[in-house]
Amino acid sequence: MAEVRLQHPPLDAISQIRFAPIAGSGLLLVSSWDAHVRLYDAASNRLMGMKKHNKAILDCTFVQDTSRFLSVGLDARLVACDFQTGQEFVIGHHDAAIRCVEFHQPTMQVFTGSWDRTLRAWDPRQAQRPVKHVSLGTKVFCMDTCNDKVVVGGADRNIHIYDIRNMAKPVDRRECSLKHQLRSIKVSPDQTAYAAGSVEGRVALEYMDAQENLRSRYAFKCHRTKDGAEEVIHPVNALAFNPKHGTFATGGSDGVVCIWDGYAKKRLWKTDPFGTSISALSFSADGSQMAIGVSYTFDDGEKYPCPTNELIIRAVTDKEMEPKVQKEG
Repeated sequence: MAEVRLQHPPLDAISQIRFAPIAGSGLLLVSSWDAHVRLYDAASNRLMGMKKHNKAILDCTFVQDTSRFLSVGLDARLVACDFQTGQEFVIGHHDAAIRCVEFHQPTMQVFTGSWDRTLRAWDPRQAQRPVKHVSLGTKVFCMDTCNDKVVVGGADRNIHIYDIRNMAKPVDRRECSLKHQLRSIKVSPDQTAYAAGSVEGRVALEYMDAQENLRSRYAFKCHRTKDGAEEVIHPVNALAFNPKHGTFATGGSDGVVCIWDGYAKKRLWKTDPFGTSISALSFSADGSQMAIGVSYTFDDGEKYPCPTNELIIRAVTDKEMEPKVQKEG
């Protein structure tokens, strides 16, 4: 299928890419270690806006409409910005770098997960003081939300699941079936499961319900290459579910994107390798486009010259993305 490379990609490692959560929109939000957040129109291949911050940005997300966004990073600030007016508003701070941010549409809250070992919820209209403050006891490495839950992957390799309506204690705190550091986590569109990826070239599909998880969870190897007789294991840096079909994509440091049918436990297809690691992935709200952040993730230390950063938009068809076997029930 057709691939388009966006003009004017970030100058340093791409930390996050997100399509606007509006059907038919081609707007793409991109954060980078070059301390900028950029807004692209994927349909016209134009850079629409750019906002500079103090330090590297580790995550970003749209708020309600596509003119405003949230960003977090090494300066430990949760910042709301408006591309049209250029205004910047600090909603709050953590005590160390903020790794993850999610805007929760059902409650209009913002959730942040930090290396200060806390999860915090914010009301964007009431700055500086979080409405909820949860001590996790471990650094946050990845996070996602769904209608009523926040799911956090920690440095302790545990999955911390909180009910947004009552965050006094977790609904569940379970050891992930992956035995190495977590890099990515995403909740499935039906909100019954989540996929998690690790540095050891594995993905786990686990279930929200504790009993179902004991019965049905599984993990599989992926993003592994051969170097002669030796197997080279690559981290799984990025995950994204297709919102229409429920299949999901993984991006690895092997530079490959793989598409999986999680319920059938099958790989549907994979791309040819790109020039360097896949650092971020996102599907458009209608599931017809996949954005791929190609950016060296420093798994092998510094490289000179550093591989080129690329933002690639790939059209995907229903035939490519639909599951081979429908989930029973």
